[in-house]
Amino acid sequence: MKRASQRDLPVHVSQVSLAALLDLVLILLLAFVVAVPFLRRVKAPEKVVVETTQVLPNPTPAAKIELRIQPDQSIRLDGQVVTGAQLLPSLKKLLESKPESGVLVRMPANFAAGPLARLMEEMHRAGVKQTAVEVVDGGKP
Repeated sequence: MKRASQRDLPVHVSQVSLAALLDLVLILLLAFVVAVPFLRRVKAPEKVVVETTQVLPNPTPAAKIELRIQPDQSIRLDGQVVTGAQLLPSLKKLLESKPESGVLVRMPANFAAGPLARLMEEMHRAGVKQTAVEVVDGGKP
C-alpha cells in the first residue's frame, strides 16, 4: 500500500485579492459621495403670510438712562457712582421721573456674561422696558 503524503494533496488557495477589495471600497465611497447631495435636497419653505393689524410704536425710547460699568467694576448711573445695593432703587427713582426711558448699559469687553444677565434680569424686574448694551474699550473714558 502506498503511503499518502501531503505533497500529493491538492492545495486550496483561499486569499482575497487586496487590490480588488480596495477597488470595491473606492467605488462604494464614490457612489455615496455622489448620492448624498441628491438625498439631502431641502424643500423650499412655504411662504407664510402674516397680516398685522397693530402698528408698533417707535422702538427708540423717549429718553435714555446711561448705566456705565467701569473696568474696576464700579457702577455709574447717569454720571453718579452707585453701589450694587443702591443701583435698583436709584434706577426705579429715575424710571418714575421718566417712565418712557430706556437704559443703555456701557461695559468693558472683559465683563463677564453671568453678572450682565443678572443685571438685565434685575432691570426688567425694576420696570425697564428697553435696554441696549454697548461694549467699550477699557482705556476709553
